[in-house]
Amino acid sequence: MNRNMPTHSHERITPVRLLALAVFCGISASTVYIPQALLTAISSDLGVSHQTSSVIAASTLFGYAAGILFLVPFGTRVRSSTQVAVQAVVLAAALLCAALSQSATAATAAFFAVGVLGNLAQVIIPAANRMCAPEKRGVTNSVLVGALLVGLFGGRALASVSADWIGWRWTIVGCALLVVLTLPTTLWALGRAVLPVGSPLSHLALVSAALRSARGNPVLLRAAFTQSLVLGAFNSIWAVMVLHLTGLPLFWSVTQAGLLGLVGLVAGLLTPWSGRMIDRYGARRMTGLFLTVLLLSSSAIYATHSSPVLFGVVLFFSTWATQSALSGNQVQALSTSPDHSAQLNTAFSFIVFFIGGFGGVLGPFTFTMGGISAVAVQVTALAFLALLVWRFGPRVRG
Repeated sequence: MNRNMPTHSHERITPVRLLALAVFCGISASTVYIPQALLTAISSDLGVSHQTSSVIAASTLFGYAAGILFLVPFGTRVRSSTQVAVQAVVLAAALLCAALSQSATAATAAFFAVGVLGNLAQVIIPAANRMCAPEKRGVTNSVLVGALLVGLFGGRALASVSADWIGWRWTIVGCALLVVLTLPTTLWALGRAVLPVGSPLSHLALVSAALRSARGNPVLLRAAFTQSLVLGAFNSIWAVMVLHLTGLPLFWSVTQAGLLGLVGLVAGLLTPWSGRMIDRYGARRMTGLFLTVLLLSSSAIYATHSSPVLFGVVLFFSTWATQSALSGNQVQALSTSPDHSAQLNTAFSFIVFFIGGFGGVLGPFTFTMGGISAVAVQVTALAFLALLVWRFGPRVRG
């Protein structure tokens, strides 16, 4: 690495390059969450229960956390473009393996691998932070986080329609093709990314150092545990969405249920506006506002789940608040040491996605026990706990 190279460049990321990164972030994120939209199709094709197919889908979330811990640390010593290129190609191969799975065990293993490799956004976000001025990090993060949401819900909607048309297996193959086709423009966008700070440590030592950096950073821990609870609530409600909408009393088709994901898509398009609010009023203050909106919308699920229109409105505010809080919490965590953003992002994201991933298992379990009403109570409790952690945790200015 050239030690004379600056660790920050304030003119390296242009709107076009940011757009290219955002598109790829959205596509890579969709590969992790699309299995949730295919639960009914997967369970029918493999001959397993909805609970088993929920575990298959949740395996991608735990794989995502594992990938953050063991793959993202390469970002401290490897060019972002190199890491993204290698991971993207192997991700496409893992998706093809998932499409060929003939048993629940094989599907679980393949989708776990997809999760491990699908954390490309966690490589791109620190690189984008190094490419922009400090006062623009809120907007940059929010654009990329918003892209995750657009990919997540746009992917769900398209996957539901596609599964009815060509089946869930060819839908997964289509995801693999999208990853490969958008890779060249992503590598071009990362061409101006400055090199990471670098480290003389071995890879395993880097993983250990990332975990230690979290232990000694109370601001990062508060932000991570807050967002873990938020993500747990998010995964809980969306993991059971298809099961709720296709059952009593609504009896929607899988395609109709998937199209409700467009509500989340609209919320994702508004997330960059949240970033401007973060830059203007401060990340901690705005995160508190987002968490309050999440608590109110989560509690409203109980009263609106049988009315599709009102339910959709509530889900919009809940989803917007979830992703806006992620942007605010991530800004706070990375701002504690911008020159080591990759390491901090590893610790933050691992905690968030590992703990939050349990929501993908807890939601279906709660749904089996008490239906959507019980899930509504669960997500409200998680949102309330998140607000408590935000209120009483360590503070950071800005």
